[in-house]
Amino acid sequence: MDNLDLQQLMRHLGATDEDMADHLMFFALEAYEEHKMTGSVQDIDVAIRASRLALSMTPGDHPDRVGFLNKHGGFLEARYGRKGQMTDLEEGIDVARQAVESAPEGHPERPACFNNLGTKLYERYERTGQTTDLEEAIDAARQAVKLTPKDHREREACLNNLGNYLLRRYERTGERSDLNEAIEVARQAVQLAPNRHPNRAVCLNNLGAMLARRYEWTDQIADLDEAIEVARQALALTPEDHPMRALWMDNLGISLRSRHERTGRTIDLRDAIDASQQAIELIPKDHPNRASCLSNLAKALERRYELTGQMADLDDALRRLQEAWSCRAATPFRRVRAAEFCLRLLLLRGNFATASQVGMEVIDLLPTVNTRLLDRDDQEFVMFTFGGIAANLCASLMALNRPDDALQYLEKGRAVIIGQLVDSRSDVSGLAQQHPDIARRYERLRDEVNTPLRGVKGDAAGKQMLQRRRVAAAELDACVREIRGIAGHDRFLLGQTVDEMKECAAGGFIIVVNITEFRSDAIIISPATIRAINFEGLSFSEVKDWLGKDWGGRESEFRRKNDEYLRYLSWLWHNFVEQLLDEVSSLHTQSEGLPRVWWIGTGLASSMPFHAAGIHSPGSTDHAYSRAVSSYTPSIKALRHSKARAGSTEPITGGTLLMATMPTTPRPSDGGKKLCDLPGVTEEKARVINATKGHLTPEVLEHPSVEQVITRLQTCRVAHFACHGWTDHSDPSESGLVLQRQGAGGAAEQERLTVRRVSELSLRQARLAYLSACSTAENKTAWLADEVLHVVSGFQVAGFPHVVGCLWPSDDSVCVVVAERLYTSLFAAGRKGWSGGEVASALREAVMAVRAAEMDMPLLWAQFVHYGA
Repeated sequence: MDNLDLQQLMRHLGATDEDMADHLMFFALEAYEEHKMTGSVQDIDVAIRASRLALSMTPGDHPDRVGFLNKHGGFLEARYGRKGQMTDLEEGIDVARQAVESAPEGHPERPACFNNLGTKLYERYERTGQTTDLEEAIDAARQAVKLTPKDHREREACLNNLGNYLLRRYERTGERSDLNEAIEVARQAVQLAPNRHPNRAVCLNNLGAMLARRYEWTDQIADLDEAIEVARQALALTPEDHPMRALWMDNLGISLRSRHERTGRTIDLRDAIDASQQAIELIPKDHPNRASCLSNLAKALERRYELTGQMADLDDALRRLQEAWSCRAATPFRRVRAAEFCLRLLLLRGNFATASQVGMEVIDLLPTVNTRLLDRDDQEFVMFTFGGIAANLCASLMALNRPDDALQYLEKGRAVIIGQLVDSRSDVSGLAQQHPDIARRYERLRDEVNTPLRGVKGDAAGKQMLQRRRVAAAELDACVREIRGIAGHDRFLLGQTVDEMKECAAGGFIIVVNITEFRSDAIIISPATIRAINFEGLSFSEVKDWLGKDWGGRESEFRRKNDEYLRYLSWLWHNFVEQLLDEVSSLHTQSEGLPRVWWIGTGLASSMPFHAAGIHSPGSTDHAYSRAVSSYTPSIKALRHSKARAGSTEPITGGTLLMATMPTTPRPSDGGKKLCDLPGVTEEKARVINATKGHLTPEVLEHPSVEQVITRLQTCRVAHFACHGWTDHSDPSESGLVLQRQGAGGAAEQERLTVRRVSELSLRQARLAYLSACSTAENKTAWLADEVLHVVSGFQVAGFPHVVGCLWPSDDSVCVVVAERLYTSLFAAGRKGWSGGEVASALREAVMAVRAAEMDMPLLWAQFVHYGA
């Protein structure tokens, strides 16, 4: 039905020119109500067409325009919920903003305008993971609740929505006060919706979901029992043919499965499977929520398989998960979660061909989800969702003897945040020579999109900035596509080919070690060849045991921990490194010098100290230090970035040495524990300056602030930090070097030079960053292990082609010795430039000297690592 047909129908029903818009909106509402009852796409299409026409006939100052905008936005949101098309949601948000801006203070529909804006922003958050949308949705919902009288019939809807948004923020941040407030708000909504209220079932269902989530935190069975009870109440109030019945049934199934896992009662598992199956029978095949229903049934079926061993359940779970992944209307995150589960089950079944196909499709989806619009926190959330997929896909492809594909998908599916940061510093000089206009346009848009939006508020100016960022990101994507259409630039910002990866191994070998619960492999890349090695018979449980050990502890445990770490290094040597370095030796054609090796650990191997593996006893040469000059890199792309920054002929001497020291550290501003003093820092400063005398001009900053350091980094060639490091396991981008600033009243307070802040820099003169600080290369954030986000990689991305860091807390006196020996060795006669293995070799020599004196104490010397060129 087109616009002319609609107008003719309205005239047939008695509409005049004056009241045509009112008739059209009434007709739209009727179609919308029919859609709510049946889920019909045709009805919602008609509603949108009619309301859009009504709006076109309604002047901007008309008293009914606010209501029309509100309703039209609601129809668009409903169609998005049914079809999953982002164009509907984006238009719905724009319309909702118009409604809020058009409704003056005291307007009767102003609360509803805020409420409806919140629902649409929440939907976009669910689709993109962008926290600014969720925060704005919560603010809008709070406004709606504040403006709605306590006895108003719409108040329960406002409370219900606020509760949902708070639940999502709890799931994102783990802030328990959000979950408790969500439950409190949901209970208020239930109280405002008596038994015959049309939204009581909605309120009960949402309360049940919140209680089930709190059970996961508190482990209180009372919360879970109540969740099941209110879910059953919601279903009792919902007609058999109601479109939402499937979702209520799905939530009941989730809670029943949780109770089975707690109590072991088989009747709960049986009922959970029945509920999930009913949900799937009820929900349309093209509904966005179908993927979640299918995934939840698969989890219950897998649980029954674990109990009974019935392969039919496992096969059925796989079938359901593959269907969930194929639900194109579902949000990408729901599809990816289903695919990750599916991939694991396919590997368990040994179905490597299908596993590889699913895994490659998932990784190919990543660029559409991890967009340029996301800030670092949101990017980390996206990569958490994709966590483990690249490693499991690699295992599957290696089982099919496809190492080239395994390499390419590892590069596409891990270290993605670092990869984007590297891309944002891409050199377009070649493009600029032939096509200067598009090169300038690309650089302008790239810089605009990558400029951090710190402290953006939810006010009009903040929203305008975010909207401009969306426009700029779309323009940048279009510009990149245009560049790829130019002859010779078709692979601009695309992943490296296998031949390009081989080129990146020039001067040595790249060794990728991938360890998963299904199999473990290594890929050795040289300029001439790629070789794959499978580690058969490796005990996965033994790997987990070693990785689960804590190497810190009290001073009284230090001797025992060192003995245990020696056993770990021996285990690592016998199971991996010896075989790999034997293979490297057979490929190494140079007659002089040790081969150069860049290690990349993926999956469970992401934090393994391959560089120190071996038998460490007097006279032994069965260790990595004797067989290779080792470095690390987060990815092959990051290595290429470092090599490009290193230069080829630039002399190693000349330039400024920035020496930033913190002999003492003030107490944290929150009153936390004061970090110990570092008496060795003063001696380290003197020795480093002496070792670099005649080669570098020192510039000393004692107790510097972050801003002072950032300023000096722009012009220094070598940056040496002697201070405390801080690792934030909940948010690795907030890890950093501990400095200080002048607080209120002139007192010194802690300040952190974070990974996030460092990685935003683009330093042209930088050559070496030496981070003599605790845990600067630590990679123990399990949920983001393959992103390799730590202080060292932050400096590497910022432009330092060589970075030296520590894997765990360091000994003050050992740091002094290693630093002095490294610089002495680096600036000795014969060192010619920054492009080769000079820094890595100098670090190896320094560590070997300390190792010779403290061979049975590896926790003193094995921590030092080199990243980069």
